[in-house]
Amino acid sequence: MKVALINFYLRLSDYPTRYSLASLRLGEYLRSSGIDVDLVPVSLVDLDFKQFVKEKINGKYNIVGISNYVWSRKAAPIIAKMIRENAEDASIIIGGPEVKYTDLSKYENEIFILGEGEESLVKTIQYISDGRVDKNFFENNPNIFDKEHPSRDFIKEQLVYKSPLFTYFKDVDKDFLYYETSRGCSYNCAYCGFKNRTNVELFDLDFVEEEIKRIGKLGFKEVFIVDANLGGTPDRAKKILRMFNQYAPKASLTIYLRPEFIDDEMVDILEKCNLKEARIGIQTVNKKIPKWIRNNSIKSITEDLPKLSKAGVKWKAEFIIGLPGDTLVGLKESLDFAENVLRPTEICCYPLTLIRDTPLFKMVNSTSEQWIKMDDDFRAIESFSYTQEELKEMQEYAKKRMNDYLRKSIQLTESAKNKKIERNRDIYRDVR
Repeated sequence: MKVALINFYLRLSDYPTRYSLASLRLGEYLRSSGIDVDLVPVSLVDLDFKQFVKEKINGKYNIVGISNYVWSRKAAPIIAKMIRENAEDASIIIGGPEVKYTDLSKYENEIFILGEGEESLVKTIQYISDGRVDKNFFENNPNIFDKEHPSRDFIKEQLVYKSPLFTYFKDVDKDFLYYETSRGCSYNCAYCGFKNRTNVELFDLDFVEEEIKRIGKLGFKEVFIVDANLGGTPDRAKKILRMFNQYAPKASLTIYLRPEFIDDEMVDILEKCNLKEARIGIQTVNKKIPKWIRNNSIKSITEDLPKLSKAGVKWKAEFIIGLPGDTLVGLKESLDFAENVLRPTEICCYPLTLIRDTPLFKMVNSTSEQWIKMDDDFRAIESFSYTQEELKEMQEYAKKRMNDYLRKSIQLTESAKNKKIERNRDIYRDVR
């Protein structure tokens, strides 16, 4: 059996790689399990996949895996249809976070995997290879389903891995790499999709060390570590940063950190890193937003984050526009605090997206005092504390403030400032 993992990519000017971390991890696991697999990139810019399927898939593969994430949820049923019509002999497996919400009316004989994919993907490939004759397959694997067996359940989320990255797949784009050292988040923010996972799993540090050595040897220029919080814990974060300093010092790092991860030792390590940017989600300092929603430590934000700016560490303060309880006055106070007290390299404000299965999503159209409404793209449009017009005013205000702050930044080149200003316009492209 020959297997293809279709790898969607987008925004190459910002993230110049055609290979997702998920496909790299799955590819290594399948190869380590004796399965012949290729990674097949395809752009999300054009959703007409007919020619791609005819040229890259038809007659070459018996099984095709498709990823189904928020950014590819509209593409998944389209490319599956193209494969059914133009590569009729290929079986299709679809996995990813959006699989839980699959509209089976858009599909025919595809098989779906819910949750961690490695072991389940191997089982599904074997099931297809054996002619789909195991009558108890779906009953024994409740996280795997199809149109005939639509029941879908999470099973115990367990992180499994065999060979490190770049054991089998070394010929990938070296300008940029998505990377991870943990999955999940131990904090409880009501708006965050990381809490769709019930636990935090950590890759073994010896395994991580070997991968970082390979990142250095292969000469990756930029590494974006997508852990919810680098390393999962402050102690692991420090160890991992030291590994990059030792084994891959030329790789420019983008990382996520919680304010609670910042202390004098962390600041010292970050000063020595080849750090492109630390992204720190403050989201708001408006105390009128219910604590169960914002779940941030004002104390850590106030006392620890200014240490980064004083040390010259490049970091981005991230805010969410539209949290229930916020107003234009509260937003102004948050951004004034960031600009005058925290003084990050950059301030970035994102419109609130309601993510399914989060506590905040459960308040959509609620009859309680803390209700919120959203549009068809899951964007917040109104809440108990602001109207639609007031939210648009908040968004326009946020866009102006973050662009004005960029123009005043002394840590960024003019070209970098202009590129980020264009990105800010894209973030708010729907604001009128």
